[in-house]
Amino acid sequence: MLEELQKVIAMVNTWWAKSMVAIVLAVIGYNVGAIQTEIRIASDCKFANAFRVDIQAFSCQRKL
Repeated sequence: MLEELQKVIAMVNTWWAKSMVAIVLAVIGYNVGAIQTEIRIASDCKFANAFRVDIQAFSCQRKL
């Protein structure tokens, strides 16, 4: 009985370790994508000689 419990615990630990890597990689990928989007929007506004309307806005307004 104790050996079976130890096998189950080892299996759960293996699953946890594998899923933790996937979760960490997903979070890193999401953050890289968000940063890349912010950079792209800022460069588009700079190219158009404009500024971003709001921190959450995906549009630019011309400078006067």
